Amino acid sequence: MNKKVIIGIILVILAAILIFYAINVNSNKDDKLYQVSLLQSFMQGGYEGFVTVGDLKTHGDTGLGTFDSVNGEMIVLDGVVYQAKSDGSINVMPDNETIPFATVTKFDCDNKISEFSAKDFDDLTNHLNDEIKKYGENKIYVAKIDAGCKNITVRSVVKQEKPYEEFTKVAAKDQIVFNYDNQNGTLIAIYFPEYMDKLNMHGWHLHFLSDDKTKGGHVLNLTNANVNGELDEINEFDMITPDTDSFNDINLNKNMTDKIHSVE
Repeated sequence: MNKKVIIGIILVILAAILIFYAINVNSNKDDKLYQVSLLQSFMQGGYEGFVTVGDLKTHGDTGLGTFDSVNGEMIVLDGVVYQAKSDGSINVMPDNETIPFATVTKFDCDNKISEFSAKDFDDLTNHLNDEIKKYGENKIYVAKIDAGCKNITVRSVVKQEKPYEEFTKVAAKDQIVFNYDNQNGTLIAIYFPEYMDKLNMHGWHLHFLSDDKTKGGHVLNLTNANVNGELDEINEFDMITPDTDSFNDINLNKNMTDKIHSVE
């Protein structure tokens, strides 16, 4: 075998290795957010689950949401779907449980969030806003944050019965609030830009799960938190809506912005 043939074979092998590497690197990176229904639909009583937990997990390993009939708060972490129930318990949900609203992604770290201290919820979200300004405020972001909190206030909601009421009424009478001292855990934070406020809430939506998997819920406030984490930039959005008469009857042109912010 002459020298030119050997060099040719080597070049072909190197090209194959480079192609294989490029394919595998790209396959491990997924900048898509998958959303089950609209928050604006959920706010008006769209509580019927129509996507299963098993199906949701094929679309993402990190995120948040709720369950059929608003049966607790959802935290998706490391591919496991947790329920923070209104009695304060945390459960791992079976694949056949259904979901009326959720947002998940296959998390990959695009940027690190350096350690900082947040005196309260507003201080935390202001710092997160400063972070995303570095990369552009017109994208969706998912943050996975390690947090040590002197105190954290979370909520869950009692499972609802039909006929379903608007969520502002549900939160007023069936929201259960928990205050926990000296907690270490993970904050899942999702940011939507303002131009997408007809599909979700503009700004940050946060859920919490303690490291020991015994406490969690939708975050209402926190104090004296030391945090650091990772930020995933999202460039693709995929949403599924229910094919039901009740969904088709909802007025999605109704401005729900103030009501959403009143309960979030």
